Amino acid sequence: MDWLQKPEIWIGAGVLLVCLICLRFFLSRRRGKRKTDNQQGNLAISVEQLPLLPVVTEPYRIDIYGSPVRIRALVLAPIGRSFELPPNEQLGNLLNHFVPNFTSILQTHQPIIQQWPGQLSTSGFMHSFFNNLAIPNKGQGTAWCSIAGKIEIAGANYLIGMLCSTDSPNSLGEIPVEHTGQWVDILRVHQA
Repeated sequence: MDWLQKPEIWIGAGVLLVCLICLRFFLSRRRGKRKTDNQQGNLAISVEQLPLLPVVTEPYRIDIYGSPVRIRALVLAPIGRSFELPPNEQLGNLLNHFVPNFTSILQTHQPIIQQWPGQLSTSGFMHSFFNNLAIPNKGQGTAWCSIAGKIEIAGANYLIGMLCSTDSPNSLGEIPVEHTGQWVDILRVHQA
């Protein structure tokens, strides 16, 4: 038991313990990063695989800057990594507070709906949303346009992005909504 009293043994054991702790920390971070990368990697919406469909005007018409559009994809995300969207049963109510009769509009437009994981910032969400769409020419001069930003409903904040199409080429492009008050200037709903 003389060897237990040698300082070299204790130093070596301490170094080994520190190495094992660092290795475990490194591996757990890599596993978490891989999970985040997988979540983030599954966010693309393939615009070129979506057929162009006519704009729906009944029972409601939705306009972006006065141009009638059809919603082709809708993305929702909470703000913050630890927050979640409400359960699906409550999601319709949330969307109808954002735009009156929005669930009826979505039923007739039949868009792809994706729920993204929590996002750290509004600007980061908008950047990621526009990049994951990869609309040719960012929508300029095509029948495609996109809009994204933050919405506030009953004191809670969420992020929303929409891919839309028009009946003819437009100049709408990518529209970032910088503050929640802009939605009423950009998005209008008309009853047929």
